[in-house]
Amino acid sequence: MRKSGIVATLVTLLLFSILPAFQASAETTFRDVAEGHWAEKEIYTLVEQEVLNGFDDGTFRPSQAVTRAQAAIMLTNALNLDTAVAEPSYQDVEASHYAYEAIAAVTAAGIMSGSYNQFNPNQSLTRAEMAAVLTDAFSLEATGEASFTDVADSHWAKEAIDAIYSNGITEGYQDGTYAPSKATTRAEFAVLLVKTLQSGDTEDLASLLKEVYANELEIESYDFAGDLEMGISLPASFTDIDPEFAMIAGVLEDISVEIKNGTYQLDPMQLEMVLAVTLGGDMNVTLEMPIVMTETKMWLKMPNSPLFPLPEELNGKFIEYDLEELAELSGQDPFMMNLDLQTELAAAIYDLFFDHFTDGFYEQVALNAIDYPNSIDAKHVVKFELTNEKLEEFLTVFIGGFMPDMVDLMADPEFAELFGITVEDAELVKEELEALQLELQTVLTEIENVLNINKFEEYVVIDRNHYLAYNQFNLDLEFALEGETVGFVINGGQSKSRINEEPNFSIGIPDADSIITLDELMEVEY
Repeated sequence: MRKSGIVATLVTLLLFSILPAFQASAETTFRDVAEGHWAEKEIYTLVEQEVLNGFDDGTFRPSQAVTRAQAAIMLTNALNLDTAVAEPSYQDVEASHYAYEAIAAVTAAGIMSGSYNQFNPNQSLTRAEMAAVLTDAFSLEATGEASFTDVADSHWAKEAIDAIYSNGITEGYQDGTYAPSKATTRAEFAVLLVKTLQSGDTEDLASLLKEVYANELEIESYDFAGDLEMGISLPASFTDIDPEFAMIAGVLEDISVEIKNGTYQLDPMQLEMVLAVTLGGDMNVTLEMPIVMTETKMWLKMPNSPLFPLPEELNGKFIEYDLEELAELSGQDPFMMNLDLQTELAAAIYDLFFDHFTDGFYEQVALNAIDYPNSIDAKHVVKFELTNEKLEEFLTVFIGGFMPDMVDLMADPEFAELFGITVEDAELVKEELEALQLELQTVLTEIENVLNINKFEEYVVIDRNHYLAYNQFNLDLEFALEGETVGFVINGGQSKSRINEEPNFSIGIPDADSIITLDELMEVEY
């Protein structure tokens, strides 16, 4: 994903061009697991991982009690247990039984057992038994004690129930009960099994995030799609200036961007997509702009709309931007266009960020915490959140930890030429940061007087290969300016598919006949 240093350039060019005119679903689906079902994500996650199957009639029967035989199969698949083990000596499980191998496997592994030479394969698994099975299967230990009103200290499964509670696998029911004797449904077992698989992954969160974002920089190719909703709400005193300004303010309150047909390739670098920008308010128009990029050039086809008619010379043409020339014109060293160096820098910045901010701002959450394409084989969902209450902690870490390390990184001989900074410059900046630390409370008060964070969060969905398969960003801020409030909202998400598969470019690099250069554009009366 070596676009880190180009994103700002891309956005700038898009604005420059506009302002003058102004994934597949999972292969297996169950007809009784509707979209939005509370256990949908977990059920299809286990289907994708080949842990469970449905019935021959195309149903999953989520509300049906899970049997001991079914639980044995799911645990065998989830743990990849060896089924070439000694034959179980259960009188009620013959070799022809559909779950014979799984029952043998969980018995040999000491996860499940019968009594009096009976396994009772068709008997429902109670919630107490489910707790014991999961605790034994994943070697869970109780790190705290649950306080369910219907689980006495003398209950045979008390320790197991404490274990799944303290590991965040279950919270019980809203009335404070656990219902240990109640049969476990197939949906409940799927959800709790996924949560147990997550809790059993002992990876350090910072290390996981570093690995995932390092992998991002090395992906060879992928398809992508996304959407973005944004709005800037201005106070009445701003919009009352004149009708034209009011119209612009209306547009700013409702802008949506859809990314369609996105394809990326690392080497040689090539990216293409179609941006569909919808301007709301009284304008209510959608502008589609195909975009193609390589390491040194970008081509953008201007949208032709009745509101923004194009002259004949531009109709159907791609405007060609030489990124190196634009870098020089903007005073940026073309050295910045070195994508390999940008990749190394991006990786180093990611590592710094996660070193300083993972603890306190990131957390693993449930797989169904957000909606994302069912085709994603999700292993983790991680959430970043910044609130008004956490703002002081964030600024303390940012000013006192992250920024000094960032300045050292910028002054590193490998990257110093990118930033035009010397070791002496870096020391001066760090001294200023130290002085700023002493004024932190004053700075914080000034920020709090201006800024209110209604929402500032990002979710990242990490797949089984530790790629960032989906991310969702939600931002809702309010700024107090001269006694009035300006609102700023962004909500969006982006997904990847076909990671490291052969890319299919549908637009391709434009030919010479369909290109107009910037110099030629300047001569067009527009």
